[in-house]
Amino acid sequence: MGEQSKVKFPQGVVDEYAALGIDLPALFSAGHLGTRMGVQVLEASAERVVGTMPVEGNTQPYGLLHGGASAVLAETLGSVGAMLHGGITKIAVGVDLNCTHHRGVRS
Repeated sequence: MGEQSKVKFPQGVVDEYAALGIDLPALFSAGHLGTRMGVQVLEASAERVVGTMPVEGNTQPYGLLHGGASAVLAETLGSVGAMLHGGITKIAVGVDLNCTHHRGVRS
């Protein structure tokens, strides 16, 4: 995921962090795993998080999207939303993840 300056945050959230001297767009990252998996967060607010992840490079031996990759995408986007929902004074971490896969994709 690396550079996240293109993430659209609600201006009120950016202002809330800026009031505390924190540049949210510069600080924001979903971590090294997201970078390796190609996760990109496009939009983020407490109500909605939009992201993408390529299938290529994240497949199981049959060439379908790996279930673990789907879990990484879900955990990453969920963590971002939880962080924004909790606000500047809270820390959100995942403690449980349950994934149901709807269908296999190759692209």
